[in-house]
Amino acid sequence: MSDRDEFGELGSADADDLDDDSGVVAGRSVFGDEDEPAWGEAGATGSQPTGSEPRLQEADPQELGVWTDHASAPQWDESEDTLPPMEPSEPVGTVIGEEDFFGYDDQAVYGGVTGTGPTPAVSSDRDMPMAVLVGVFLSAVILVALQVGPALALVVATVVLGLAAVEFLSAVRVAGYQPAVVLGLAGVVTTPLAAYWRGMDGIVIVLVLTVVFGTLWYLTGVGVEGPMRGLAVTVLAVAYIGVLGAHAALMLQIPTHGTGLLTAAIVLTVAHDVSAMAIGRAAGRTPLSRASPNKTLEGLLGGAVVTVAVGVVMGLVGMPAPIAEAPGSFWTAVLLSVVVAVAAPIGDLAESMLKRDLDIKDMGSLLPGHGGILDRFDAMLFSLPATYYVA
Repeated sequence: MSDRDEFGELGSADADDLDDDSGVVAGRSVFGDEDEPAWGEAGATGSQPTGSEPRLQEADPQELGVWTDHASAPQWDESEDTLPPMEPSEPVGTVIGEEDFFGYDDQAVYGGVTGTGPTPAVSSDRDMPMAVLVGVFLSAVILVALQVGPALALVVATVVLGLAAVEFLSAVRVAGYQPAVVLGLAGVVTTPLAAYWRGMDGIVIVLVLTVVFGTLWYLTGVGVEGPMRGLAVTVLAVAYIGVLGAHAALMLQIPTHGTGLLTAAIVLTVAHDVSAMAIGRAAGRTPLSRASPNKTLEGLLGGAVVTVAVGVVMGLVGMPAPIAEAPGSFWTAVLLSVVVAVAAPIGDLAESMLKRDLDIKDMGSLLPGHGGILDRFDAMLFSLPATYYVA
């Protein structure tokens, strides 16, 4: 059906039809019977006359009260809560892959390096003459004690290890750990005594007792914050300082050449420390490790050469006694020098790693030019076990 068929009655209206048939009268609304106001007259509802200038009506007092309350309400001050703009943790456009979460090593980003030569290492601000003097003096005290007898040497070694433990436990407390200080110090001091008394069995006994009493320490509420971290750092103090240092007591326990073996370990370690420091300060340009930027590859190699040379001299002159009286003493001295040349820098870097993790420069300040006792004997803590097991 077409539109015309459906709406056949609809069509265009002429003007005459509207005037005659539609009932539309001028001045009347097509939507009702009310008369539209003439120009200039007011409407039926009391509104303004058509075409006149608009007038503002007086506001209702209740409405004015509502708006007044709204205007007087406390306003939110955004000035104090506005945060400063934050820099993105990653450069814009950087894609963080799974290697960033599961990578083995921390990836460091370094700036460009100009020139063709190696980057010079950061120079140390230590007083080198004082450092050498202090190191030689302490070693001389221990060597004199060795000549007096094993008992005095054991006492000196125990005192040195105890002071190192105090420094370490104090440093970790400053860093926020809560170790069992009394228990850790007791464990470090008794480890060399137990080693001299019962050998390796004595060391095992001290370690077991440290774990047992350390657990009881935190269970009884003496240390209430971070028991796992506190117990771990306490055991670390006993193992790192007490157990490694107790190998001096194990050497003193050897009746035939124990004092000579310990003397060789001390002399070779001091030779390595002093020579590596001097050569590194004079010619060092290649950083050795991020754990200790002041140590250089040139210092490491120079210290190793000097240490082996000292070992050769010791073998030729038959020192130290009584190790020189054993068959093959020359090659024994050379072998010990090679072992110390490898173990000593590892011990030095190990302590540097701990200090960097604790965000400190020195473990203590007891020794001028060195920092603390542990800063002086860090290399020897690794040289003693290496010398004991190789010899």
